[in-house]
Amino acid sequence: MGMPRESFMKFENLTKTTIGIAVAALLTACGGGGGSSTDTNDNTNNGNTQSACESTTGAINHQALASDNCTSLSSYRLFANDANPTTNPNGTGIAFDLNTPLFTDYATKYRFVFVPEGEQAQYNENEAFDFPVGTVITKTFALPTDTGVRGFENETLIETRLMIHRENGWTALPYIWNEEGTDATLALAGGSSERTIIHNGELKFTYRVPDANQCKQCHQFKADSSSSLSKITPIGPKARSLNGDFNYADGTTRNQLSYWEEAGILAGLPADVNSIPKIPAYKDGDQFGLQLMEVAEVQKLAKGYLDTNCAHCHRPEGGASNTGLKLEYWRSFEDEPRAHGVCKQPVAYGGESRSFDIVPGDADASIMHFRMNSNERGDRMPEIGRALVHTEGVELIARWINNMTPVSCDG
Repeated sequence: MGMPRESFMKFENLTKTTIGIAVAALLTACGGGGGSSTDTNDNTNNGNTQSACESTTGAINHQALASDNCTSLSSYRLFANDANPTTNPNGTGIAFDLNTPLFTDYATKYRFVFVPEGEQAQYNENEAFDFPVGTVITKTFALPTDTGVRGFENETLIETRLMIHRENGWTALPYIWNEEGTDATLALAGGSSERTIIHNGELKFTYRVPDANQCKQCHQFKADSSSSLSKITPIGPKARSLNGDFNYADGTTRNQLSYWEEAGILAGLPADVNSIPKIPAYKDGDQFGLQLMEVAEVQKLAKGYLDTNCAHCHRPEGGASNTGLKLEYWRSFEDEPRAHGVCKQPVAYGGESRSFDIVPGDADASIMHFRMNSNERGDRMPEIGRALVHTEGVELIARWINNMTPVSCDG
């Protein structure tokens, strides 16, 4: 995983001229980076004339979604209100959430999936579902002034990321919202802005939107750990993360997997959703109850957290496959403790005085805990995607490690 660019531009200085340069320079949206992997997808319309983006036919601009990287997010007409991508999707759009969300500087995330009418995603037990061509997945990031008071009315729109399944593969496009919150502009070069939020006190930080090449670092998927080829895929919509209740706009609360099946956008769902593994929900505030939980319950929470926040890279098919860490939720900790980091030395990280990813019974001596709790370049983990330490996540992993039976990794 690479570090964010030092030359990220301020949101307010992001201009159409700069975007044009970025489009010309980045020949593949989210297609670079990731070490020596070769991306088989070339998803940028390099000769884009924006003609499809200017179309006014239909509620959703399917023509532009199929081929064009529009300058303005509103050109795709995915939502009834162009200035509010958190509700009222057009067409077949359905809101969804993950049981335990990936941490991004305490931002609220609003997710929607748009599966083409008459088409279905195919269920997969462990991987993200196989979505048909034409599918669009949106994720909007909004920062609350105070994390204790969330909701669109109390938040500032920051960015919206699109994953578009085109004929030649998935395209990932980042859009940055203007200060007025009226529209978002394509930002293949990424961006940054200074932000302040209230979360157990005032936190000042630089929020960074990743550039298009950095998208692949998390979204790349290889056929196996020895492959030199990778492709871009979604990482959020997996059965274990969607297997939970969601409060829909019509006032009903339903299991998301069942809802998707009944809406006709998911095929192959097992008859009994209770038989499907389920990542337990871990929300900010839950850390206060960790000391009252059984060891097994804490481990499930920790493995779910690591699955959501780390396993898209730390797995044999991910960008960090060479590290030897394998953190998928379905992988047995009892059968493969070393794959989870127990008494495992890192491949290329010094770790200061620390020598092992996890030292059972001693979180402070464990590299995993140290890197999650650091913001220093070269130390922090994840390396991109956050500017703040997720203290609640750090406390969970510390409790999990300290619950382990102490052993000497040196002997």
